Amino acid sequence: AGGAPSLPSLCRAFEALLQEVEPEVCWHLQHIQCPPLRIAFPWMARAFVGYLQLEQVLLLWDRVVGYDSLMPLAMLAAAIMAFRREILLAAERYEEVKDVMDDLSQMKVAPLLQ
Repeated sequence: AGGAPSLPSLCRAFEALLQEVEPEVCWHLQHIQCPPLRIAFPWMARAFVGYLQLEQVLLLWDRVVGYDSLMPLAMLAAAIMAFRREILLAAERYEEVKDVMDDLSQMKVAPLLQ
């Protein structure tokens, strides 16, 4: 991809996006020793393979190819955290966050990336 960001810059983009749209979630997760990137990094590193249903992965990859950029990966990771905001804010430990965020099988890419 032409101007494709590296994984570290994708991570920075995710953190900046999440901080912008959900500062309270960012603060809470840091407070319970669960930095948001600790949850989202595997999603982005694997381009959501094994996390989303196959047709959702393909829709996401269509966006990656269409935009000639990996940014949709960071955008989706931030959108998922925003979507699960209430659950994340109620969590008191990393394990609770991990349990709920490991299952993304019901997530739909198109509405989350609107």
